[in-house]
Amino acid sequence: MSKKRVQVGQVYQTVGSSVGRTWRVKATVDLFGIPHARIVSTEDEGDVKTLSCTVLIDAAHYRLVEAAPAAA
Repeated sequence: MSKKRVQVGQVYQTVGSSVGRTWRVKATVDLFGIPHARIVSTEDEGDVKTLSCTVLIDAAHYRLVEAAPAAA
């Protein structure tokens, strides 16, 4: 099992898109028992989508470009 975890505040970028849009995790939710992430574009906060956390941590689809901020 993967040790990667999706956390609020992380920023991901689509693989194969070095200058493309980046997405910040705003929330995590369980939909039908499957963990999902609500992500928002860092360029346009009106652009929101929900992805399975499995897809988001899959290196074939997205890559982590910024870790979540440390808890204070």
